[in-house]
Amino acid sequence: MNVATEPEVLLHGARIVVCVGTGGVGKTTVAASIALEAARRGARALVLTIDPARRLADALGVAELDDEPRELPEAMKVKAGIAEGGRLFAMMLDMKRTFDGLVTRFADSPETRSRILANPIYQHVSDALAGSAEYAAMEKVFEMMENEHFDLIVLDTPPSQHALDFLDAPQRLLEFLDSRLVKLLVHPAFSAGRFGFRLFQGTTHRVLKLLERISGITFLEDVSEFLLAFEGMSEGFRQRARRVQSMLLGSDARFILVAAPSPEAARDAGDFLEHLERSQVPLAGVVVNRVRLWPNGEPARSGLEQYTRDDAFDADFERLARALERGENAGDGEAAARAAIEVVREYDSLVRLDRQSTTALRKHSRRSGLFFRCIPEFPRDVHDLAGLSQIAVHLFAADEPESNTSDTVNDVERR
Repeated sequence: MNVATEPEVLLHGARIVVCVGTGGVGKTTVAASIALEAARRGARALVLTIDPARRLADALGVAELDDEPRELPEAMKVKAGIAEGGRLFAMMLDMKRTFDGLVTRFADSPETRSRILANPIYQHVSDALAGSAEYAAMEKVFEMMENEHFDLIVLDTPPSQHALDFLDAPQRLLEFLDSRLVKLLVHPAFSAGRFGFRLFQGTTHRVLKLLERISGITFLEDVSEFLLAFEGMSEGFRQRARRVQSMLLGSDARFILVAAPSPEAARDAGDFLEHLERSQVPLAGVVVNRVRLWPNGEPARSGLEQYTRDDAFDADFERLARALERGENAGDGEAAARAAIEVVREYDSLVRLDRQSTTALRKHSRRSGLFFRCIPEFPRDVHDLAGLSQIAVHLFAADEPESNTSDTVNDVERR
């Protein structure tokens, strides 16, 4: 389900923007840039990150990030050019506290809540259950949306090698609660009471006793208590999971795929994009981050190789050599000129490689009615508001320069 052809759709008509993609592609900085741009346009925006690094907190000028929204200080708002009425908040996902909040919400009594929170099995499962990071992120977004304090929430999702990990997290949690193993353990516990596992006979009993010896905890009793307590809350989890999925597939959500330009990363992103489209999420666009480009976003210099073999090159080379000899660190002008030309050639080949690697993604996006944006590689890592603002400029530009789209794609294909 495709929803737009321009990035402006992320700031108009959406309450949640979900940044998905594999790890290391810059989802956190892209997400923060979207939230910053929304705030600059007068919205109350929140970026929710799963990245525990201090980089985002430093860039936003906040002392620390935790699982409570922290607002950008007033002085930083002025520096960032945030409009009157605009506000920017940031928070970091804490899986354990998020799951604790769910237990508090759905436990049928204070005693049940305390018993679960103190249970060793729960303390492990809340951190290690498959999909727990994804589910916790979805739950926190749902919690933030329910209070209607924010106009826009931008979610930096956990790194994923599979497109549907994030969307399938609630279903995987429910499948765990409905699994054969859980039923095997819970139902005898119901019939035999808290210490019903002691009545197990045969292989199951021996396996569980072995686990108890290996773990060093009273495994049977702890599992029994945990599952008995959770059984009463499973319906609350089911209802919540259905509401979260409905929210993320609804008209208030927009998904963008963040990718890297290397050949392997671009191929993975193409597969990711196809999975997202098949899943019918409200997909808006593709952002390729850290793309090598010439200044002003220009593509590879067509004819550069031919130029360096033309007669006209000799005169230009001589002028460059003389200029370098007049510099502060004057030396062998011809050697410096040859080195400079070689750097240009090498960088142009990298620009060409990135362009070629992302051609299929660009075509797929245009064909599917999605916006496509390239964020150039900056000289330094993004670590402040100025860097986030630069990303926003490239992301929300009216369109890619014409010379950077169809003509160059054809040129690359001919090569």
